[in-house]
Amino acid sequence: MEIWETLFDLFGKRIAEYGQYGPVEYLVYGLIMFAVAFFVIYPILDRKGVKFDYRFMISLLPYILLGAALRVLGDMRLLPRSFSPLELGYWVITPGIYVSIAVVTIACFFIARALSQRIGRDFHRVFAGLGVVIAAPIVVFEIVNFLAWGGVAIVLALIAVLLGTVVLLLNKFTKSRLMKSKLNILVLASQLLDGNATFVSIQFFRCGEQHPLSEFFLKLFPFSFVLVKIALVLVILHYVDKEIENENLRNFVKIIVAILGFATGLRDLLTLGVGTCL
Repeated sequence: MEIWETLFDLFGKRIAEYGQYGPVEYLVYGLIMFAVAFFVIYPILDRKGVKFDYRFMISLLPYILLGAALRVLGDMRLLPRSFSPLELGYWVITPGIYVSIAVVTIACFFIARALSQRIGRDFHRVFAGLGVVIAAPIVVFEIVNFLAWGGVAIVLALIAVLLGTVVLLLNKFTKSRLMKSKLNILVLASQLLDGNATFVSIQFFRCGEQHPLSEFFLKLFPFSFVLVKIALVLVILHYVDKEIENENLRNFVKIIVAILGFATGLRDLLTLGVGTCL
């Protein structure tokens, strides 16, 4: 009983009370994600000849959107929340939702590979199409129930302006080739989505923030959170391009960064749209 209570305090209280992530959660979930991504998923798919590139990242977007939309159903109180892996509610909230979406994505990946070979169609289109079919009903339902179209428009406008500005400045006024890559631009867009959706939601719609570090910057100077996101992702992209010689591994790292940005950013954008907060 004491062990269960300790586990609940460390990992379950946030779920039950809609609270903030604790340092133990960050450490444990981060280590598990790192280990699974780089010691299980990457080696297996790399051996199977999977090319991690811009097209692959685009084909993943429907599955990331599916995960975000399921989380928002929880924010709308249409799906249960649970700390127990034996209950459905556990698999539609962090960390369980990352596992459930990973299972769906991997299953659709292998179905798409087999199907694309049989019907002679492009794998990426088939893979993305399966994700769209699964995600569309939930996403359409949430969009139909949007209450804060103005907030969504502000977020999208900020992303467009900032992304265009960064790409223009780096491409026109520096010798950097960082923003010559479509995948790098997509990675930056993912983090801009996360940063701006959080900034607008908290600054103008009185939403809460689950991440203490993000909350620190938002309280210090709200827009600094977006600026820190931009600086951090540019540093990461520069380091990855410079230090990792293996192109497939290099792109895999970028895709992980993009997934993290889009997963939280799309969830925040949809949450903002339907008018619910954390």
